[in-house]
Amino acid sequence: MLRSILVGVWVVLGFVVSAEAQVVTAEQRQSAFEVLATVAVWADAVRDRDTKKLEHIFADDMVITAFDGSVRGKKEELEVLKPNPNLRTTSVTNEHVGLKIFGEVAVVTAQTTMEFVVAEKTSRMAMRYTAVFVKRDGRWQIVVLQTARLQPAVPGIPG
Repeated sequence: MLRSILVGVWVVLGFVVSAEAQVVTAEQRQSAFEVLATVAVWADAVRDRDTKKLEHIFADDMVITAFDGSVRGKKEELEVLKPNPNLRTTSVTNEHVGLKIFGEVAVVTAQTTMEFVVAEKTSRMAMRYTAVFVKRDGRWQIVVLQTARLQPAVPGIPG
């Protein structure tokens, strides 16, 4: 998973740089690598319901606007993602990852697909998200997250 995300960073950086007619610095490349590595750890921590890792990635002042319109902070998000014997997350996959870096701030966009097992039944959910990361104390943390649930495609309707 990390490898596919990191390979994508070069494509994303190339697009951002050519679109803005800039030269990518070594510092920007390093920041991109660090942010995308954090995204990969975040996905694995959500899948594994590893609240210790999530606590490290989520800033104390994080604000989340969820796909249902609700707003919550770090404490509430950790509660949602804590281990649950009735719900097992089997995979979290990020695709179409985009990245823009502005010094100590990074904006990540992606489509994520999550698979769960609830009462022996597998279900799947797809979302798009925009996450704003800030580098604090040498690590990248999520300060803002907005998610939007993707609806399944309806045959015959262009989308």
